[in-house]
Amino acid sequence: MELCVIIPAKNETLTLTETIDNIQKKLEGEIPYNILVINDHSDDGTLQLLENLSSIYSHLKFLSNELEGGVGNAIRFGLSKWQGDIVAICMADGSDAPEDILLSYQMICQGGYDCVFGSRFIKGGQVENYPFVKYFLNRIFNNWVRIKTGINYNDFTNIFKLYHRRSIEVIFPIDSTGFSIGLEMSLKSFKRGLSIAIIPISWKQRKAGVSKLKLSENFKIYMSTLQKIYG
Repeated sequence: MELCVIIPAKNETLTLTETIDNIQKKLEGEIPYNILVINDHSDDGTLQLLENLSSIYSHLKFLSNELEGGVGNAIRFGLSKWQGDIVAICMADGSDAPEDILLSYQMICQGGYDCVFGSRFIKGGQVENYPFVKYFLNRIFNNWVRIKTGINYNDFTNIFKLYHRRSIEVIFPIDSTGFSIGLEMSLKSFKRGLSIAIIPISWKQRKAGVSKLKLSENFKIYMSTLQKIYG
């Protein structure tokens, strides 16, 4: 089965090259794969960088987001265009470990799961240089979601996850335009009875560039998404 790695990217000239190189090094020769980067209305040279990288990396393709800007819209656009049997959604900043992509892919292929969700906050999970305030608020919200829904999982908002194509078809349509897409896709997968494997994963703070996640702006959206699906 072919894996497609979707990477939304807005103004990521400082991180994209290393992120794509690390993914390719881990997957090359191991599995059939392609990488699809969605340029999310960048204005810093990301598009030009992708044009250059696509001539170097044979498995890399890129498209420009035709929806309004936002990481959720970029992912939604990518999910309307991707090719393959299994899709991984990863961040352009290199925070997600390529080793976890490969392991999750193998679990879907060998275990027959619909999805594989990672958690940074279970035994074996690791976080590196997580900003304290973000970490604190993340733990409060994700554990509150776990209690409210009764689902034994604690990293709903993390966007990095792998889905078999059949599971994407089950959870569509996706409405989120921003970072709440991770929460929405997670909740819909559980609510619609998909078979989900949960594994420990690693996460590290970006080395360069600026995070697009604004907690104060996204909290109300997270709450609205939760209410809509598990109200």
